[in-house]
Amino acid sequence: MACCERGGKGRLAKLYKDFGDVREDNFKKWWTEGGRGATLFSENVPELTLRELSDKSQWDEAWTADEVLVVAIPLTSSRRYIQSRLIRLLDKRHHAEKPGRKKSNLAQSTASYPLERNYTIENLQKTLQVYDKYLQVKDEKPKVPLWKIGEQMRLVRTAMTSDDISLNEQQDRRNVMGASVKRYIANAEKLIANTAKGRFPLTKK
Repeated sequence: MACCERGGKGRLAKLYKDFGDVREDNFKKWWTEGGRGATLFSENVPELTLRELSDKSQWDEAWTADEVLVVAIPLTSSRRYIQSRLIRLLDKRHHAEKPGRKKSNLAQSTASYPLERNYTIENLQKTLQVYDKYLQVKDEKPKVPLWKIGEQMRLVRTAMTSDDISLNEQQDRRNVMGASVKRYIANAEKLIANTAKGRFPLTKK
C-alpha cells in the first residue's frame, strides 16, 4: 500500500507497474482494466492442430509425449487397419482434461505471474478483509485482541461468545477465534511478501 501511496516508487516499482494501484475495492474493474488480469495471469499456449508433417524441420522440439502423439502410417495398409490401429493408440494415449495448466507443469508456465496454487476468490477476499481490519486497529491503545477482530467479522460462527455460556467456554471460544485471525494475518503477510517476488498466490515462505 505504501508503494501505491508513493505513486509506484520504491523497491516494489516493478510490481506496481504490472499491477497498478491495488487500493481500488472494485476487483472486477481492476482485473478488466486494460486486460490486466489476462495479461498477468494467462498462459500463452501455442495452438496445436492435427496436421501432416511433410518434412523433419516441422518437428517441434517443445513437443512432449504427454501432449503430442507422432505416428507413422503405412499408406500401403488398408483404411480399416489404419483406423483400427489409430483408435487403439488413442484409447491408450488420449486422456483429455479441461484446458489450463496442470499443477505439475508450474515450472513450464508461460504466464507473467504463474498461479502457484488454486485459491478461491472468496478465500483471498476473506484473507484481505481480515488483514485490512487488523491494520486498522493494530496501533490502537489499549490493544485490540485478535479474537475481537474475529467476532466483529463473525469469522468463525461456532466460536462466537455470548452471555449465556460459562467463562471457561467463553475463553475457549476466544482462543479459537484468535487463532483463526492470527492464521489469516500470517497468510496475508506471506501472500504480500511472495507477490512482491512475483509468486502469487503463495502462503509459504
